[in-house]
Amino acid sequence: MSVAMGKDVIKSSLKAVSLFADLSEADLDMVASAARPVAYKKGARIFEEGSAADCCYILTAGRARVVLAGSSGTEILLHILLPPALVGEIALLDRSTRSASLVAADPCHLIRIPAAVLEALRKNPAFEHRLVAGLVSTLRRSDDRVRVISSFPSIRRVAWCLGRLARSTGRREGTAIVIAKPPHSELGEMAGCTRETVSRVLGILQRKKYVSWDAHTLRIEIDGMQRYLTTELTTPDLRAER
Repeated sequence: MSVAMGKDVIKSSLKAVSLFADLSEADLDMVASAARPVAYKKGARIFEEGSAADCCYILTAGRARVVLAGSSGTEILLHILLPPALVGEIALLDRSTRSASLVAADPCHLIRIPAAVLEALRKNPAFEHRLVAGLVSTLRRSDDRVRVISSFPSIRRVAWCLGRLARSTGRREGTAIVIAKPPHSELGEMAGCTRETVSRVLGILQRKKYVSWDAHTLRIEIDGMQRYLTTELTTPDLRAER
């Protein structure tokens, strides 16, 4: 469903995504003129795994789930996207089909960017370098997830997922990182275990005083949780300061 969004608002949304942040004013105008804001209801399928790719999206409001088809109609949760997030660009690089499906976890607003616009921007070497760097980062995250799910025990898998959420959405508060409290079902999908296992693991981590929570947020104690993680526990702001 199309929604109203002014050109200046679209340009601001583009600048919030690292891939587009350093575009010239002329390039921003070009992208904003071709882009189209769209909205999806909760549960809507934005695109499907294996479908033809003719655009990419910027998520500007809501949450979206990146999922793979599993056996017997099940789905494997790869990632939960939060604004501002670029998604769907990988299939445009080699003009292939979608490697995963994108589903609206909440009512979502996105900006649809046609494939031809991304192709035109790739003539800029600096833009192409940022695009490839983003792709490499995505592949590394995927490799990390495969290693964790296939080889770690459940407590370390859940801890790893919390660390991943901290790195993408957390904020530092003293000795801890605070994130929005994730549903146990989503953590289970991310960690490759049941909702009941997530509840059990969170209880263990709470008794160790590594995590605590209220109705809306979950607090991760950095020093305690670090022993369960194979990468440094950070937040987006902490990484930017380095």
